[in-house]
Amino acid sequence: MAFYKNFENGDVVFDNATITSGLFQDGGSSIDAFHSSSTQHTNTGDYNIDVYRYDPSSNASASVQFGVSYGHRDGSGSLGTKGATGDRTSAAIFGQFNNIINPAQTTNFTFGSITSEHFFAIVFNRARTRERMESGGWELHLGSGSFGAGASSGHVIKLIDDSSTSKGTGNTRSALGTPEYNVVSGSVANGVHTAAADMTSGTGSYGAFYPKLGVILLNPIALGGGVAAPVGTVGSALLGIPTVTGSNSDDRNALTFFKSIKSGSYFQAKREEDVTSRHYFVRAKSTEFNSTSNDSYYETTSAGTKRIIPGLASEQKTYITSVGLYNDDSELLAIAKLSQPILKSKSREALIKVKLDF
Repeated sequence: MAFYKNFENGDVVFDNATITSGLFQDGGSSIDAFHSSSTQHTNTGDYNIDVYRYDPSSNASASVQFGVSYGHRDGSGSLGTKGATGDRTSAAIFGQFNNIINPAQTTNFTFGSITSEHFFAIVFNRARTRERMESGGWELHLGSGSFGAGASSGHVIKLIDDSSTSKGTGNTRSALGTPEYNVVSGSVANGVHTAAADMTSGTGSYGAFYPKLGVILLNPIALGGGVAAPVGTVGSALLGIPTVTGSNSDDRNALTFFKSIKSGSYFQAKREEDVTSRHYFVRAKSTEFNSTSNDSYYETTSAGTKRIIPGLASEQKTYITSVGLYNDDSELLAIAKLSQPILKSKSREALIKVKLDF
């Protein structure tokens, strides 16, 4: 009775595929409602605002979809002064992203034609993005809301990356920051509307996108006053998201940015991962695996010996319920369970495919 069988040439096949799926809770590829936690505002809200698809105060299953934050090289827009007391949270955030993304000795971020000392950030955690965000697969709408002076109430811009027209750049500190794409106006359905190079020299591009990091950095200068409304706007006025950069001042710029996302009411995003699959073709020929070591297959004689139940001895058959994969030391590495048993006998062969994804 054979317990183990070696695979032969052609029994093990490899293939590779890129799997795309929705990035948000419940497998959704887009959301149109955005919530934050009032509890977090009093704890870590100075550094980061967690954004939920469902209201965490009334839905126990609500989970964080992404975080938004604001970074400034000199700590402006947050409490504290350099060399004195205070957290200077915006400086800590700027330094964190600068260390991850920018080349050494860099003190500003480049958005198109300008360098900027501050930014808004959207960050997805690794558990949600898995391997990377899909380039060309996200679209964010930002609304002007009612921010007051300089803002244009009711206006919306649609932002995407320019991976459809650009291979991206690789001038970052780590491989995870490569490639880097520009954030531009447009839509997933219709493509780029205004390329980064066509933005005015005084504002630069809308930002930068890093798919492997799950990070979108947005340029406050381009999102503020003085920017002509691109595709997707209602009317022709400016978006005008205000960014306050007071010294030793709790200006809550991250909260302002969150309100703009909430006002836009739409975020589409997908994730990608490269999956290597190994297919094992398990072949049980007519003379193989027709008996088993399972106790139900045997009986004990009056003499105390163990024998195959007489009715099965003359016409041996088994039911295959699982397939075990072993290494050369007969150690079980994986087991595949069948959805229903397969009858195996001398008059029946079996071919079972086991697929492992990595």
